[in-house]
Amino acid sequence: MIKRKLAAEEIQEMKDGYIPAPYQLEEGEQINDVYLEPVFFENENGPTIGVTTCGVIVKDGLFFKDMDNSGELSPYKDWRLDHETRAKDMVAHLRLDQQAGLVLNTLWNSPMVMTREEAKDDKGEIIPSKIFKRFDPEEKEGPSFLPGVTMNVSDADVLERKLTGGVYRGDMRAEAGMSALYHNLGTQMLEYEACQDGVAIPYSLHTNPINIGYPDFLGIGAAVMGDGNFDLVYEMADTDRKMMKAAGQNIMYGPQVDVATDPRWPRNSGTYGERTDITCGIIKELVRGYQNGEDGLNEGSVVITVKHFPGDGPAENGFEPHMPIGQWRLYPTEGSMEKYHLPPFQAAFDLKASAIMPDYSRICADSRSKEQYYRGRLTSRETVGSTYSKELITDLARETMGFEGYVNSDSGITTVQTYGVEELTVPQRYAKAISAGTDVIGGNSDSENIVKAVEEGYLAKEELDRANYHRLLSLFRVGRVDNPYLDPDHADKVREENLHDAKQAAYKANQKAVVLAKNHANVLPMEQGKKVYIACFKGVDPGAALAQAMGAAVGGKGDEEAFAARLKELFTERGFCVVDDPKEADYAYLHVWPISNGMVFRQYAMPVIEMVDEELFEEREVNQSQKKTGKMVPITTLKGVSEIPKLAEMVHQNGGKVIATCVVCNPWILDKLEPYVDGLTFQYTVSPVAMENALGAQMDVLSGAYNPTGKMSLTMVSSPEVIRIEEKELDGVMREVCVSPNDVPGYDKDAYIDPEILANVKGGSYAYCDEDGNYYRSGFGLSY
Repeated sequence: MIKRKLAAEEIQEMKDGYIPAPYQLEEGEQINDVYLEPVFFENENGPTIGVTTCGVIVKDGLFFKDMDNSGELSPYKDWRLDHETRAKDMVAHLRLDQQAGLVLNTLWNSPMVMTREEAKDDKGEIIPSKIFKRFDPEEKEGPSFLPGVTMNVSDADVLERKLTGGVYRGDMRAEAGMSALYHNLGTQMLEYEACQDGVAIPYSLHTNPINIGYPDFLGIGAAVMGDGNFDLVYEMADTDRKMMKAAGQNIMYGPQVDVATDPRWPRNSGTYGERTDITCGIIKELVRGYQNGEDGLNEGSVVITVKHFPGDGPAENGFEPHMPIGQWRLYPTEGSMEKYHLPPFQAAFDLKASAIMPDYSRICADSRSKEQYYRGRLTSRETVGSTYSKELITDLARETMGFEGYVNSDSGITTVQTYGVEELTVPQRYAKAISAGTDVIGGNSDSENIVKAVEEGYLAKEELDRANYHRLLSLFRVGRVDNPYLDPDHADKVREENLHDAKQAAYKANQKAVVLAKNHANVLPMEQGKKVYIACFKGVDPGAALAQAMGAAVGGKGDEEAFAARLKELFTERGFCVVDDPKEADYAYLHVWPISNGMVFRQYAMPVIEMVDEELFEEREVNQSQKKTGKMVPITTLKGVSEIPKLAEMVHQNGGKVIATCVVCNPWILDKLEPYVDGLTFQYTVSPVAMENALGAQMDVLSGAYNPTGKMSLTMVSSPEVIRIEEKELDGVMREVCVSPNDVPGYDKDAYIDPEILANVKGGSYAYCDEDGNYYRSGFGLSY
């Protein structure tokens, strides 16, 4: 490696000229053999220029990055010009393979080690292969939960396939400085394209929302609904933005603003609940916080990818569209898309949200659904996945709703979620998605198929140019083109400076997220010094670890004994006497954590939201279709649920009271829990990083240290009868139809359910009614 020494005085006095790249590879060397410390050139009234293998043009005493090492100051290199002009010109200078790579993101990017110290050799030099995985031609393709979407990510994706981004999976486990190094190394490899007749493009790390202890999404909804104050959302986003940007995590794959309407849908846990107005308020603060204002992207912004347009909540009876079994969205209610599902996206677009992610699913166009309009315009008729729908992306999002950012598909749409385009080849699928208005395809690394789509005439070059323009424009607007390199020390410092206060704010948010659902005879708060018996009940969750890695708000398997032990410690710390015999107890405390069988990547039966233990349900063709196999399969959502009435009776007979906390990641039918307890709280948070905060907040409420203000973000379901599935012949085909509409939030469903059905359920409503006569609709919650 040749490192050129640059004379500072000579550079400062230069008015016009050229500064060669500070590093030059020697014969036999590879750009990923050594980590290159970037060299910076300061413009007095302009951007800093950061380079490794690019030269620097000096014009009128100003520095410009020579992104193709041609020595010519093309418009895209001239930071004095507007972003739009630069982005358009940069597209014109890209090779076709670079254009193809700019469309794609890998899915599973993590540094090989978690600390910078681990990434060094015994001489203290950084070893690139300990940061960015080195390609091994002998390595076999590992298993993937999405067929055709690789989990193997290496430097070959950048060096050979020219991909310019990937989804970061280091979470908070890796040092912020390590994330910054990973980002720098990716950028270093891409910058070397300037030495190979190409153009230097910055590397972009995307990330799913990374929780630092705040409530999970439903908990955020419950917290802000309690007092109508959205400040905590802005503060969370603003702090997160500072840490993300310093660490090179410049694009967030979120937030998820789907409105929960189908109670069985597994991804209800990733929503802010079922209240459209609350979700609108939250997304406004998230845009302001992450994008550093409300007038679009700027140099302080993190790009946010608002998902899943146009709203994935109206699932077909809870099946989820990651797999073909859940590919349909149902709209049985006239006007539901405009009333419930599109407003959060409109709120984001009005504040110039920078990107959107379409959902996997496709509209149902048979008689189960009604055509949906927005502002008098038909939304769509073509039954294809949303990423492939020009009607939804271009006509609805851009033309009708005013969206101006770029469109980033979810992962796997050319190999797994090929709904409505099954007969097309992969190059043809790319062509259809990009022509529909999609600019970025997530999770794929086969850039050669985009090249083929252009060369074989499936994809017009101007459509690819448009996709590239939209993505590059965001890079220019956030100021990442002229100097994309980061200071790892600064990344660690920013995290350190912000994390303490953020954790304190996160704890307060957890307190606000606790919902007091039932307080019969004012049994709560609990009287300190009394004897407490603790029992834990939990469901079965074999898919949690993978779902959590994909960004869903679920907890891992964990150690249930350790969990119970921690609860005992918390009660003891708060001045209670924990006993092992329920007959001795003044209070029995039940921590109840039901878990639905609705798993995204293994869908074998309709999701169950009753509390059951080894009950039999009809099996479906796993992941592929809702066709029944004729077999019955056992499902457990809460182990030992039959013990709850027995335990409650024992405690009540001895004059004690029963208090329960129910974990809520989706609506539940509470008839096997609520009638047996005197006090009931809801816990919406199960992410391991936030669990301690969630439990502490529960204890604050139970002990009276905090007067609860949280409100239910989801409506609890009164009876299996109000979500009963009926088989009906429609259009000559037997269909399964829910008696309550899949596209209407729980608090509003009563108006659409047959009155005879409601007349036969307790309380006469879709919403659960407890023994005190309170209805568990979203927005309900008690205080002391």
